[in-house]
Amino acid sequence: MANYKVTLKADLKRGSFYWVANVNADNEEEAEVAAEHLFMAEIENAADWNFSDSNIEPA
Repeated sequence: MANYKVTLKADLKRGSFYWVANVNADNEEEAEVAAEHLFMAEIENAADWNFSDSNIEPA
């Protein structure tokens, strides 16, 4: 197994959402699936989320 840093992007109706996760997997395809599973587990507690970083630019 190898360590992967996976960045997933979802384009939503009102913006984009990035999920970045570190996972252990045998290959890149399995790493993506593992990151998706971690996101699905985390989304169950979305009410507890707080943003810790921001980047603000003129549009």
